[in-house]
Amino acid sequence: METWQAIDTIRVIREFSNQPVEEDQLGRILSAGRRAGSSKNLQRWIFIVVRDRERLQRLSETGTFGSHIAGAAFAIALVTPDPRAPEAPLSVVFDIGRAAQNMVLAAWDLGIGSCPATVYDHKLIAEILALPNDQHCEYILSFGHPVNPDLLRAPKRAGGRKELSDVVRYERWDAD
Repeated sequence: METWQAIDTIRVIREFSNQPVEEDQLGRILSAGRRAGSSKNLQRWIFIVVRDRERLQRLSETGTFGSHIAGAAFAIALVTPDPRAPEAPLSVVFDIGRAAQNMVLAAWDLGIGSCPATVYDHKLIAEILALPNDQHCEYILSFGHPVNPDLLRAPKRAGGRKELSDVVRYERWDAD
């Protein structure tokens, strides 16, 4: 799959089949995250892969919209130093976003769907993942083969994205 095709066709998948994800596919997804650029090449991330059904269920309870995690083949918790800590650089948030996007695009290329979830219960996620006090998890990605494989080739929905002219300015905010 060409890069633009992956970007243009990717869909969020929230319902996963029981088909397992192969080890080499998981490795490719993780490598895609690892290959993301990061500020000063610090690579301030740890990717915690969760496959255990009970743990996936518990992870699904860490956020309001994370129910898809329970049915995933696996989830990846994106762990970083706490970006809200005093004097913490916000670049870690940008960096983890880049790593996440690399992973979901690599998965899509393999015919594997994904969905992000925001963590709201930080105490619970720290307990589930046994995180050290200086580490933080704000996002979890769920992955798996779609329960409906046709979603991999579904056409774009009309009105799904804003027009380019609605989101782009040149030179200044108020430029015509």
